[in-house]
Amino acid sequence: MLIDFHTHLFPDKLAARALAQLVENTRPYVSRYGRAEPHTDATAAGLTASSRAAGLDFSVVMPIATSPRPSQTINNFAAQVDRMPGLRSFGSVHPHSPDAMQELERLASLGLKGIKLHPEYQGFFADSPESVAVVKKAAELGLWVLLHAGEDIGMPPPVHCAPVHSLRLCEAVPQARIILAHFGGYRQWEQVEEALPELCRYTVLLDTSFCLPNERGEWDRFARLVRGIGPERVLFGSDSPWGDQSQALAAAREFLDAYGFTPEERDAVLGGNAARILSPGGRP
Repeated sequence: MLIDFHTHLFPDKLAARALAQLVENTRPYVSRYGRAEPHTDATAAGLTASSRAAGLDFSVVMPIATSPRPSQTINNFAAQVDRMPGLRSFGSVHPHSPDAMQELERLASLGLKGIKLHPEYQGFFADSPESVAVVKKAAELGLWVLLHAGEDIGMPPPVHCAPVHSLRLCEAVPQARIILAHFGGYRQWEQVEEALPELCRYTVLLDTSFCLPNERGEWDRFARLVRGIGPERVLFGSDSPWGDQSQALAAAREFLDAYGFTPEERDAVLGGNAARILSPGGRP
């Protein structure tokens, strides 16, 4: 089974405007990260077509509640996406929202397996009290938490989810089930490698989103990270529409073959681990 665990889409009427704004956000940082180019129109139909073209069985959508306003609309849409053929979805809450705890309970009742938090866009540090409270409640409900980790190509410093913040969050909520996107911290992989022995003490997974096709110079380090945490705790992701799903999958296969991962390990990274999270038990 092939599963892309990190993708994005928007409701049809918002997609074009949202994409344009996100591209505009990256313009001040083009010299550091390059130009952001979406590879789908960020609609459900666009992602479904991309996923099918890549030969994927499922794409998992990661919405972001960018405002502290109530996020029921976002999670109602996520629940709709979660029932679409070939798509699954997490939900999202904003840690500064007064209804975050209630909404976590509601989205869990909708059958969503987890939430996406984006400390850069949501404006909180991953180890802050409000973050700890949300992650603790998610853990109580059996929800996974996928965190954007490291730098963001459309946001200025400081980084709100560096490896040190991730580790402090794990220490504060040791029962949490956490997925750190972008190999644990985009453009902070030396720090990720240093923190990995401690992170491995907790239920922490890494995803590969936006990294393998775009950061080939870091493949040696990525291989050490996969070996260090274990292939059974790594999830393939593209970050579509910001990553092309076909190119990301081809790069992931090339990477896993080049560094001598077994067929069983390759299958786990490319979909087996994700399938277990999405299963009724939701365990890695």
